[in-house]
Amino acid sequence: MGNCEPTYRRPPEAAYIHIPFCVSKCHYCEFNSYPGMDSIFGQYTQALITEIENAPRPDPARPLETVYFGGGTPTLLPAHYLLDILSAVRETFGLADDAEVTIEANPGTADKAKLAELRNGGFNRISIGVQSLDDEFLEKIGRAHSRRQAIDAYESARLAGFANIGIDLIFALPGQTLDGWRATLDAAVGLGSEHVSLYELTIEEGTRFAEMRARGELDLPDEDTRLNMYETAISKLTGAGFEHYEVSNFARPGYRSRHNQVYWRNEPYYGFGAGATSYVEGERARRVADPRAYIAAVCSGSDAIEFSERLTGRAALAETIIQGLRMIEGIDLSAINAAYCTDLAQEFENEIARLRERGLVEEADGHLRVTHCGLLLLNDVAGEFVGYGS
Repeated sequence: MGNCEPTYRRPPEAAYIHIPFCVSKCHYCEFNSYPGMDSIFGQYTQALITEIENAPRPDPARPLETVYFGGGTPTLLPAHYLLDILSAVRETFGLADDAEVTIEANPGTADKAKLAELRNGGFNRISIGVQSLDDEFLEKIGRAHSRRQAIDAYESARLAGFANIGIDLIFALPGQTLDGWRATLDAAVGLGSEHVSLYELTIEEGTRFAEMRARGELDLPDEDTRLNMYETAISKLTGAGFEHYEVSNFARPGYRSRHNQVYWRNEPYYGFGAGATSYVEGERARRVADPRAYIAAVCSGSDAIEFSERLTGRAALAETIIQGLRMIEGIDLSAINAAYCTDLAQEFENEIARLRERGLVEEADGHLRVTHCGLLLLNDVAGEFVGYGS
């Protein structure tokens, strides 16, 4: 590979802010989230602001293009805390005039007045954790809201002035049938959101569902049903005018998540907060996960980082390929070749050949992309590029 400066070396134009608080822990959840910590909201907010203000800024002339508040449930924090954090981001890094500023929200954690305050304060995109529009399944997965509350949250966000609303849905839930999933999709389309993210339920170690599975208490759909659910979702959402632009994500034209595309293109980004990961100047760094430990570390003058790694050469290129093949349009070969001073097709000639033989990837319009079969076997595709040293 050559000695040019790859894309990940440029200054970040995106920032992720982690708010690790939740009302309760859902049965499937492995995310860095903690219920029952209301008493430290103020301390956590101040620690976040301190970390943001102390962050090095490589190029003051390049404002942020995207900011994403994720969790946890960011909307558990009072609006003034969230706006204080966003103000710190704005003052430290600057925001582009058309910056996409997203906040995640769960139904029941924000009313119209709070959402209007957030919208007026600079948030212009909201992602609502609907997960299901069936009360039976909401209860089964341990969600703290009902179907009615999910619909109310969506309507409140719209009335508060959000013109860019996304919703999350989970499929392959215990006891879920294909007909039931179709009904959920129909109801979701009926809401009229600009974006839909779909996630197949996975059972992660350390979750309540993992314990239930070990006891034989989970009635999960079989592989064929899960595949049919995914295929049905693609058909229904694209038929309703959504673009299927990433393996799990669908958007109406002009409403793709700009922030998430930073991840899928393996571009640099800042990360702030307990458990947050950043990717700056080729180094991926993760902060301590526990909110109290994070607060203590920041207050003591530490960077709160518990792990970091730097991928270079073939390993960095492999990671870019794995992420890029999640997008339906695939990887722009000429852009990648220019960024890495290499020929991707030659660098991974054998791996790509094996995937072509299986009908999992193809080259079209200057892009390397997965086929429909490759989309359904994305783990197999990624596996060809995993494990390369620097």
